[in-house]
Amino acid sequence: MGGDSILVTLPTSKGVIASRLNLTQEHFSRILHDLINLELIVVEGRGIHIPSLMKLQEHGA
Repeated sequence: MGGDSILVTLPTSKGVIASRLNLTQEHFSRILHDLINLELIVVEGRGIHIPSLMKLQEHGA
């Protein structure tokens, strides 16, 4: 694990976040599952652990 590991705690439910991003809850869930399958994030309830912020950023580039 690199030095750029972070933990993000969502302030509200994933459904509310999806709505604020103008996404359906199903689409937001698929995005999260894709990132989990790529081992870019680990989701535990409202906590999202990002093992390597650099790898996540590279994926989105």
